[in-house]
Amino acid sequence: MQAQIEILASLQTVDREIREQTGRKQRLLEDLRVTERQIQAKKGEIDALSAAWSEREKLRVEKDRVFQDEGKKAMDKRMRMNRIKNAKELQALQREIELMRLGNGELEEELIKIMQEIDAIRAQIQTKESEMAAMQEEWQKKQDELQVEINGIDAAVSEASTRRQTIASQVTGDLISRYELIFSRRGGTAVVEVAGGICQGCYGTKSSETKRSICARAASESFLSSRRLSSDKGCLAKLEIFFPPWICLRAFK
Repeated sequence: MQAQIEILASLQTVDREIREQTGRKQRLLEDLRVTERQIQAKKGEIDALSAAWSEREKLRVEKDRVFQDEGKKAMDKRMRMNRIKNAKELQALQREIELMRLGNGELEEELIKIMQEIDAIRAQIQTKESEMAAMQEEWQKKQDELQVEINGIDAAVSEASTRRQTIASQVTGDLISRYELIFSRRGGTAVVEVAGGICQGCYGTKSSETKRSICARAASESFLSSRRLSSDKGCLAKLEIFFPPWICLRAFK
């Protein structure tokens, strides 16, 4: 059993290496996804501004059409003034022309305001397009750099996986499945060392009697059993109802 525990310790070292490299790769990919989301958010801002620009431009065109039509009408009425001889009719026409002039003045002010808004929106669009272009350039540069790094990680994981298969093939019985479950449940810790009589997993003291008890149970492969080992002390007193928190690597000496 001691030899098997030593093999599991080696397996854990490789598994931690794979776990670390995989986590590193996920962090790199998340960095890329964060930048992609930022670019998409910027694009959304540009699309919203473009839609606002289109609406204001449509309104400008309509207001300009009305302004031009009213200007033509005012011109026609001024030309009629030269043909009117009746003073009363002339005064009425002059009032109409004055009202049209006032109305066209308001239209002109609205047009100027709309064109200013359009210019402001266009400036915002240009600014955000420049920002997005810079972000895309930086994203492409980062993507190229990270892809090289990710390729290196993939190669390291592949090599570690090959070593893992070799080591795992030396584990007998169902010990490997129990180890893998503990490893996954305990965040990458299934095998710990007892140094100077202290378990490095729970930091409980291991007496010689406890070690003998562990060894006796390990010899019958009950150390990794699914039942509680309530009679043991130290780290064994902390065993879960389903699986122990770890395997004491050197508790057998």
